[in-house]
Amino acid sequence: MEFPSNRFKKNSDASTGLIFIRVYNKWHTTIKNELRKIGITHPQFVVMTVLNFLGQSEKFVSQASIAKMADMDVMSVSQIIRGLEINGYLARTANPKDTRANAIKLLEKGQEAIRLALPIVEKIDDDFFGVLLDDEKIFRDFLHKLT
Repeated sequence: MEFPSNRFKKNSDASTGLIFIRVYNKWHTTIKNELRKIGITHPQFVVMTVLNFLGQSEKFVSQASIAKMADMDVMSVSQIIRGLEINGYLARTANPKDTRANAIKLLEKGQEAIRLALPIVEKIDDDFFGVLLDDEKIFRDFLHKLT
């Protein structure tokens, strides 16, 4: 069968989407493999890190605020939170500011996971994106533009 693309029939490297997914997969695989050694998944890391970050300025962090900052689906965040709660990384309690929502709190096990994982992920980011040198800020600016 002939490849049905008029734009990329002769050169797949001209596809921004394909290049982007290959770069993302390379970066994500490295992070996923390192976090596996700590016993957490990348989505769990994202949820706990966002919770930890938001907890610096918000006394009661909601599932919705975690989902918003991480740009994740609320139901996915709910499932991740449920698993993290079962495994003792965080706890859900009544939110005194909003009776319809829970307040999510990082427990000691979750804090320890972040203490171990964050430097690893930051080093992966530094090594991976560091090849861009002075262009890294420009790349970040473009990523912000796309979001």
